[in-house]
Amino acid sequence: MPERKTMRWALPTALWSTCIAFAVTPVSAASLAADYPASSSTTVAAMSATDQVSKPGTAAAGKPCKTGSRILFFSPDPLLDVRTTAGFADSLMRQLQAPLAELGYCLEEAGHYRAILDTARFAENLILQTQVNEDTADTEGSGTLLVAMLRVRELARGNLAEAVSHPLVSLHFEPGEMSSLPNILGKKISENLRSQYVADLLIRSHPTGAMVRTASGLDGATPVEWVMPLGVLQVSLEKKGWLPLKREIDLSAPGLHAYELQLSKRRFYNSKFIYPTLAAGVISVIAFGLENHYYSTYQALGAQDRTLRPETFGNTYQTAKTYEGVAYTALGLAWLNLALCFTF
Repeated sequence: MPERKTMRWALPTALWSTCIAFAVTPVSAASLAADYPASSSTTVAAMSATDQVSKPGTAAAGKPCKTGSRILFFSPDPLLDVRTTAGFADSLMRQLQAPLAELGYCLEEAGHYRAILDTARFAENLILQTQVNEDTADTEGSGTLLVAMLRVRELARGNLAEAVSHPLVSLHFEPGEMSSLPNILGKKISENLRSQYVADLLIRSHPTGAMVRTASGLDGATPVEWVMPLGVLQVSLEKKGWLPLKREIDLSAPGLHAYELQLSKRRFYNSKFIYPTLAAGVISVIAFGLENHYYSTYQALGAQDRTLRPETFGNTYQTAKTYEGVAYTALGLAWLNLALCFTF
């Protein structure tokens, strides 16, 4: 009768105990967001599905939109050129495009309102609406130029009159001021937009040097400082050897929004290979148990069983050998996957 090989229970038992111990170890919190308020408070909230940003392309004035910029629609009063000077609307757009791009906005012509209102994804985008009121009591040709800011969804609800009653800019002009009016109006719009519709975002991380990316395409290594349009921003941080982190940041108010994000060290039990390790470890333990059972059964068979039941005698031995092979193969795969856990 072949001698039963010495069982190496220490190996699978040690592996199994190690995997179980680390698998149940509590993992520390993935991150810690600390807010340093300045002129406004900062909160973390879910990102709106309608928070639209421009794709790499060409803005209305022919210049490419910056990566991560948000579309801002420009809708001049149809009588703007009539009540001011010919080409006033185009001149104002040229004056606005560069400073607004620095604030994270990509200026686009609104075109027909219907085309905007029928597009649900632009509901949260801002639209810049101009209106000219003639001053009949003053010098002929004088007037007041109103610039209102509202969201597309507010325009769809018929709130334009309310927005015009609380304009972003209200500028009185005389006939002799037409040449400088686009430049002055452009500066006032930019200044007021900067103070009311733009936030300063500062993101730090521990450790520093983590790559931070936004859903709109911005990226940089921490610490980063960005001037951002108001809205909800989705960011992700990655650094080799550390677990990735995702956060949704609410920039609902102008001012400084500062965040300090804590990354968690990547441990071997965070690896995607930990599950194959555990599975192979379980299989090896079960296979060693079955191998032990069949060897014990085989050794219990006597000479009479060997003579009267040779097939049972041989099959029991072969089954024990098969489970032994499975056990050692699974054990080898478990150790291999465990080693990969420390690399990936």
